Amino acid sequence: MIDDEAFNDLLIRACLVFGARATHAGGDAGTYTTVYINRLADDLLATLDTCELSERPYLMEGYRSLSLAADIPAGRSCRQREMLVDVARQGLAYVVAGRLGGQPATRAEALALLDSRWTASLLAWAEFFPPALDDASPPCGCGAFGLACTKCGLPRRLPSVLADTGTTRA
Repeated sequence: MIDDEAFNDLLIRACLVFGARATHAGGDAGTYTTVYINRLADDLLATLDTCELSERPYLMEGYRSLSLAADIPAGRSCRQREMLVDVARQGLAYVVAGRLGGQPATRAEALALLDSRWTASLLAWAEFFPPALDDASPPCGCGAFGLACTKCGLPRRLPSVLADTGTTRA
């Protein structure tokens, strides 16, 4: 039987890749994201043999979604990659919320858990990517990232945003 902490760790990792909007990264940052998603999928697959029967559909769907997301080349169909990671994230939220409550989770419980795990994109980016990859991604084709300055007035480059907020990288 997999312990609750292992599922919580998987959820944290899925939330981090989603919150950082890492599926929108291309170049070296996109490659890093793909490797990360593959590792997450492998770790999720390892839980299938020892999970509760009621958790298996959520975990199987999460594994399939992460595998599909990793198969999409970095920098292409980034919104589709993001949606696939979100499917896995939501499935893991159902499992974790169910374990916390001692019974299968409702949709509201799973979504409330995800809301409590939300991290602002810039903070999640700083936690997800090593500092060397801050500038390693070309602008996203869908405009969700890298082109932010034309959409909402934020600077294009992450280090300048961190400098503007007084945040430093370790």
